[in-house]
Order: sequence, then structure tokens, then C-alpha cells
Amino acid sequence: MIRGTELAAAWRLTRPRQWPILSAQFAVGVILALPPGPALPVAVGNLGFLPLAVGWLIWVVLLNGGTLAYNSAWDRDTEAVAYLRRPPSPPLWLATASLLAMAGGAVLGFTLIGPEFGLVTALCVALSVAYSHPRPRWKGRPGLDLVTNMLGYGAGTTAAGLLTGRAALPDGIPAAGPDAALHCLAFALLFGSFYPLTQIYQLEADRGRGDRTLTTRLGATGALSLAMVLGLGALATMQAALAVAGRGDRRWLPAIAMFLWLVHLWRWRRQTRGLTGEGHERGMYRALALWALIDIALVAAWLD
Repeated sequence: MIRGTELAAAWRLTRPRQWPILSAQFAVGVILALPPGPALPVAVGNLGFLPLAVGWLIWVVLLNGGTLAYNSAWDRDTEAVAYLRRPPSPPLWLATASLLAMAGGAVLGFTLIGPEFGLVTALCVALSVAYSHPRPRWKGRPGLDLVTNMLGYGAGTTAAGLLTGRAALPDGIPAAGPDAALHCLAFALLFGSFYPLTQIYQLEADRGRGDRTLTTRLGATGALSLAMVLGLGALATMQAALAVAGRGDRRWLPAIAMFLWLVHLWRWRRQTRGLTGEGHERGMYRALALWALIDIALVAAWLD
């Protein structure tokens, strides 16, 4: 029999504190599906609530929550992890239950949203397993861990929002253009810039476990240098996406937000040797706040 304490532990390991962050990025994808010009008010006024709610449930709760729980089921962390300072001991059944939740989300995506959304979800389920399962364990393979997160969290979340937004739009609205792929690439690069920041404050714990993560290979300074390079790529791609879509009047808004992101990384890199694990963790959460600013600036430029 499953005890209440086990259910509570499983719930905490889905890390609901991350859901608002992922929901915001998912919502950005939905907004990027909206058409320009006179069609915009019509589209907004006739968005379907059910596809939006179902898409959010599948992506944020079943897939993302399941992914984080699946990772914790194998890692059995005892020290702070992202969005959870004191992780509980995972129940023995958590890996199976979280895998079923992720797979169920993919099936629902195919059925209720559309085949493209279902395919993106299914690919991300496969990435989640490859990332966390002890056999492939891409989490412990520097480079593969980065690519997995760029594809899953960065490009995947944006694409899921775009596809959900398309499913929620009324008939007759123009289809998304080539800028959609550029936006997915931009956020893949931005998440690639963010991903090393989630590992720096866990650097000593990862080394103690023998985990070969990107940051244990590069060190804190090297990881921040890589983050800056990927951030520059995200800036350039985001500007290209807005130009291709013909929405260049306020391209300076996300450009300024991305500049602040790069300044934060540069200052962090200069100070890295004098920072404790808690100081590095604060740097990660400041980056999250700047990510929110980037999202707001991009939406403002898109809806201009």
C-alpha cells in the first residue's frame, strides 16, 4: 500500500516551484503563435480555453513534473537541488509512476492537441529517460546533458506553446511562419546559456558523487564562459526571428534584456572564485529573474 508520506514526497519531487517558470515560457510560445495586424484581436478574442488548459497540463505537470521526479528517483539526492532545498527520499515506485505520467502526456498530446505536439512530447520523454536512467545517463556525459536540456526545456517548451497556441486559434488565422523555428532555436540557445548556471552551486556535490557533468568538466569559470557564448547566440537569433516576422520596430527591447543577461554572467564570472555555493545559487535565481525580463521584452516587441 502506498503511504501518504510517499505521495507527499513524490509530489514535492515534481518540484511545483518550477511550474510557474515553465508556465511563463510556455505562455510565451502561445503568444508567438498569435498573428500580426488586424487578425490579432480576432485571434485573442476567440482562443480556445480547452486546448490551452490541456496543453499546459501535459507539458508543465505531466512531462516536466514527471521528468524532474524521474530524475530524482534515480539520483536520490540528499543535498539541495534546483527548486528544492531539502529533497525527500523518493519512493521505490517513483521512477515507474513518473515514466507513466510522461508517456501518458504524450498520448494525450497526440489525441487532444495534435500529432506535432504529441511528437514533440514523445521526443522529450525519450530525452528525459536518456538523461536520467543509469544506463545511458546523458546527465553524466558532458555535452549531451547540455544538448538534452537545450532541446527539451529550451526549444521544446517554446515549440509546445506555439503548437498549443495554433491548436487554440480559430479557423482561418494565418499559419506560423519561419520565425517560429528561429524563436525555438533562440530559446534553445538561451536555455543552453542558463543550464550551466543550475550546476555551478552543486559543483562540489556532483564531484563528490563522481558525476561527470558539464560544469564538473569545465569548472565554474569555464561554464560561465560557455553560458556567455550561448547567450550571444540567443541574442542574435532572437533579433533574426523578429526581423523575419516583420516585427522589428521594438527589437531593441529584447536586445536590452539580453544585454543585461550577458552583463550578469560577466560579473558572475569575475567574482566566481570568491563565491560560496549559496552565492552561486543566488546568481542562478538572479538569472531566472532576467529570463523573465527577456520574455516580457520579447512579448512586448512581438505584440507591438
